[in-house]
Amino acid sequence: AGACVMAASLLPTRRWALVMLSCVEVLTATGVMFGWSSLSIALRREGTYAELCDDDRSGCDAQALRLNAVYTAGAFCVPLGGMIWGPLMDVKGAKWTRAVGMCVFSAGCILFAFSDSKTFDAYVPAACLVSIGGMANFLSHFVLAEYFADDHFGLVHSLINCSFDASTVTFTLLELIHKEGASTQSLFLAMAALGLVYLALTNETVWAGHLSPPAKKLTSSGNEDGFGAQSPQYGARLDESGKPFRRQLESRAFIALAVWGLFTIYRTMLVLGSITEQMLYNADGRDASHAERLVRVFNFLILISVALTPSFGRFIDTHGIAAGLALVNALGVLTFGLLVARPDWSLYVAFLAFGCFRAWNYSLMTAYSMGVFGGASFGKVYGIGVGTVSCFAAAAQYPTMAIVLGGSNPNFEGLDWAMLGVGVVMFGFPAFVHFRTVEGKKGGASDAANAA
Repeated sequence: AGACVMAASLLPTRRWALVMLSCVEVLTATGVMFGWSSLSIALRREGTYAELCDDDRSGCDAQALRLNAVYTAGAFCVPLGGMIWGPLMDVKGAKWTRAVGMCVFSAGCILFAFSDSKTFDAYVPAACLVSIGGMANFLSHFVLAEYFADDHFGLVHSLINCSFDASTVTFTLLELIHKEGASTQSLFLAMAALGLVYLALTNETVWAGHLSPPAKKLTSSGNEDGFGAQSPQYGARLDESGKPFRRQLESRAFIALAVWGLFTIYRTMLVLGSITEQMLYNADGRDASHAERLVRVFNFLILISVALTPSFGRFIDTHGIAAGLALVNALGVLTFGLLVARPDWSLYVAFLAFGCFRAWNYSLMTAYSMGVFGGASFGKVYGIGVGTVSCFAAAAQYPTMAIVLGGSNPNFEGLDWAMLGVGVVMFGFPAFVHFRTVEGKKGGASDAANAA
C-alpha cells in the first residue's frame, strides 16, 4: 500500500525519468542475443569453432552452423524465459522477477566469458542464461506502462519494446571494441558487472513504488480517474480482461494473436540469424568484406526505429492498434521484397524497414496483450501464450539454416519470397482487430443509448 501511495504522489517528470531508466536497462540487458550477427564476427575473429574447418580456410559452413546453433539456443530461450517469468511475475511481482533475472543474466555473461570452443564449450548454456535472465528484466518493466493507461499507454509500450529491439546494438558496440583489441572475455565480464549494477538499483528508493501495479488507473500526472478497474482499451468486442486464463486462451482474440506472433517472430529471427549468410549468398553472391560491411550497416540502420518510436507510439494512441498492425505488416512485406535485391541502396531501405517492423511489432503485441487481456494476466498471456509460439519460431531457425546452407547453391532468395507471401496473408489480423474494435464501439454506444 505504501508503494502505491508513493507512486501516486510522484511528479510527472520523475515518472518519465523512470521510463528513460527503463529504456536504458532494457537496451543493455535484455535481448542482446539478437545482435548475434555482430558477436559472431568477433567470435570468428578469435577462431571460435575454427577447428571444424580445413586448415587452409578462414571459415566454413560447419563453423557457421555451429555458431548458428548457439544463436538458435539463445533465441529459443528468449520466449522460453517469457514462459518461465510471465506466470511468476503475476504471482511474485515485478521486483522479485527483475532481481532474480539480473542474477541469471550476470551468471550467463560470466559463463560466456570463460567459454572456449576447444577446452570449455559452454556457449549454448551461457547464451540460454543470458536470454532467460534478460527476458525477466524485460517483462518487469511493463508494470510501468499501467501508470500511463489513460494518455500515453501505446507510447510507453513502444519505448520499452523498441529499447528491447535496439539492444542488438550492445553486441555491435562490443564487436567494434573487440576489433580494437579487447577480448570477448573482458567484454562479457563487463556485461556481468552491468547486470549486478541493475540488481543493486532494484529498490524502492529508485523506483518509488513503480515496481508494483497502481491501485487505481492513473494518468501520467498521477491523478486517479475514479475507476477501480481498467476500462477496455480497444472496445468491448476485444475485451477479455477479468476472464479465467483458460477462457482467454480459447478466445478468438488470443488465437489471432498467437498466429500473428508465430509468423512475425519467425521472420524476425530468420533475418537476425541469417543476415550474414544472406549478404554472402543472395543476388549472385558477394565477397566476405562486402558482406561484413553490409552487416555492420544493417546493425546500425535497424536502430533508426528507436528515433521513430515516439511517433509510432502516438500513432497507436491516435489511430488505433489495427492501423498500427497494418503498417507494421506492410513494412515486413517490404523487407523481404528488398532483401533479394543487388543494389546496396535497396538493402539499406530493407534494413530500415526491418528495424521498424521488428521494434514496432513487439510494441503492438505487448500493448495488445495488456489492453485486451488486462494487466493482471499480462505475464501469463504474453509469457506463456506468446512465449510458446515464439519457442516454435526459434526452434525452426537451425533447421531452416541447415536446409538452405546444405544445398549445392545456397541462397535465401526463395525463402525470402515465401516470407513475403506469408506477410500478405497476415494482413488478416489487422482486419480482424479493426472489425472487432468497430463492432465493440458500436455496441457500447448502443448500450449507452438504451440505458439513457
